[in-house]
Amino acid sequence: MNQPSSASARLGSVRPKTRAGGRALVVELGGIVGSSRQANLTTTSGSGGPRLAGCDLRHARISISVRAPHNRAKVGMSDDTRVNNSAGAGFEAVVTAAASRGLGGLLPPEELRTLARALAGDPSVALDRLSALMAEHADIASRKGDVGGLDARFADPAWHDNPLLNMVARSYVASSEAVLDILDEVDVDWRTRERLRMPVDNLLAALAPTNNPLLNPAGWKEALDTGGASILRGFANFARDMSGPTKLPSSVDRADFVLGETIAATPGKVVRRERLYELIEYLPQTEEVDAVPVLLTPSPVNKYYLVDLEPEHSIVAAHLREGRRVFVPSWVQPDASHADVGFEAYVASLVEALESVAEISGSERVHLLGLCGGGQVALMTAAYLAAVDRQDLLATLTLGIAVVDFDEAHTMAFLDEETGERAVAQARERGVFSAADTARSFAMMRPAEGIWSGVVNNYVMGRRPPKLALLYWASDQTNMTAQFGSDMIGTALANGLTKPGGVTILGQPLDTRQITVDTYVLGASTDHISPWKHCFRTLAMVGGERTFVLAGGGHAIAISRPPEHRKSMHWTGEITGTDPDAWLEAAEKHAGSWWRHWSEWISTRTPDKVPAPTEPGSAAYPPLCDAPGEYVRVVLT
Repeated sequence: MNQPSSASARLGSVRPKTRAGGRALVVELGGIVGSSRQANLTTTSGSGGPRLAGCDLRHARISISVRAPHNRAKVGMSDDTRVNNSAGAGFEAVVTAAASRGLGGLLPPEELRTLARALAGDPSVALDRLSALMAEHADIASRKGDVGGLDARFADPAWHDNPLLNMVARSYVASSEAVLDILDEVDVDWRTRERLRMPVDNLLAALAPTNNPLLNPAGWKEALDTGGASILRGFANFARDMSGPTKLPSSVDRADFVLGETIAATPGKVVRRERLYELIEYLPQTEEVDAVPVLLTPSPVNKYYLVDLEPEHSIVAAHLREGRRVFVPSWVQPDASHADVGFEAYVASLVEALESVAEISGSERVHLLGLCGGGQVALMTAAYLAAVDRQDLLATLTLGIAVVDFDEAHTMAFLDEETGERAVAQARERGVFSAADTARSFAMMRPAEGIWSGVVNNYVMGRRPPKLALLYWASDQTNMTAQFGSDMIGTALANGLTKPGGVTILGQPLDTRQITVDTYVLGASTDHISPWKHCFRTLAMVGGERTFVLAGGGHAIAISRPPEHRKSMHWTGEITGTDPDAWLEAAEKHAGSWWRHWSEWISTRTPDKVPAPTEPGSAAYPPLCDAPGEYVRVVLT
């Protein structure tokens, strides 16, 4: 365990990196000065005024030099980059996609008018930056310079060695940075800024010279090396991708992935099947198992096998080897017949699953672990059990990479009453929030990785996409029921889960603070849809003993990366308040993923072992078929 001298050094890419010559926000409050890395400053329209950490600052003295640069992803198309920025992200992605209106969200007229008024009111923001850009272009024209180190899309040596290509690449990078700086610095509210970021990011990503087959030197080399075959393959790849439901470049080569054989292959049995789920019991791999079993709950808007990828990336298999007794609900692929299924039905299903696990195992308590959207359902389930005085069914509660406090969450930049009503009305016509629409909108949230990297790889280079199990899982899309989406949007708009009685389930007003079992909260360090600081807020919403762990990586990769992986890391620390930055400053970095830490956390709370069962299921719940079951095999076309 090494402990670097500063939190920014420990966390690395989590905090925005200031470029050479970049400038940071300085906030002065009544004579006390701090940087943007200690303060979270936002401005609101109307009489609300700016706020800092929830405090009204209308009468404070505030001086701002320049806003801190946005944390801009650089596209190198390593496997980690693809996975970190392209793998699915649960309810937040679905809701954001629905609210952002897909292609319609690329030209938000009201936000464009707000931007125009702000620039007209203070043109120096743009003029100063454009003046600096002109000086940069003069320097670019006078000499060659490094570009691959600035943006990994330009890693090919020709972008450095060829004077014309070098000038094109550096001019693009400099111009992109200037546009993003102006967007960061202009005096608009946070919602307007985030809504404008999508069209700006998409425009800049589309204009990258690497996308142009006439300019991309790697594309020319590939064409020469293959005698033109790469060009023909590129056309064939384009035709194949445009025949798919999303009309996006394929992100993964699906060949060789077979459910139940090469992926989702950990031995187990389906022991219960209901309208919304199949309950899988995994076969033990040790002579003794924990007396208290685990119900590992994935997101209802993703296929369950994120927790059971290849054997070396399977959370399920890892915990079976630790002597855990593991059950997983495999959620149904919703269609129009499930339009009426909302929060209450999913919570009721999870309560059923908990009761079934308790009956099969003979244990009075069950560890409930919810990941992504499954964490949101798990929190509501725990709050419901607390409301009906049945919390003793739970041994512990784990909420992994799940945002439940939506105050200024990424989702809320796109979501308001009008967009929410429009999204719900459209979903009710279909019966579902369409997975294809979600995939397109999610790709536009990270266009360089979600769209244009595939354009270069599949069409310019004429190559097949990579064979990565995590990308295969992300491409195996799922719908979300119309009622669940309606419930989710209503809860996000009202931030209902943070308020006692803000959400009612099966006639019971929920109050998450009544949850008194020990709670483990997990965040992902580079997750852009479910930021770890938003996950940290969950600690203030539950009672009992609380533990927070920060896993290294993006949304899905942080969940699936095993302890042995060379890039696996996590941070732990004592919880002394509600400030995530203060927690991080005191946190300790560890090699290895969070899996092992969570396993030890479980063992200290329920250490008792019993002989492993010889047969899965019980008289009440006999095995129905082999894992992975039937529901997971339903694929959208």
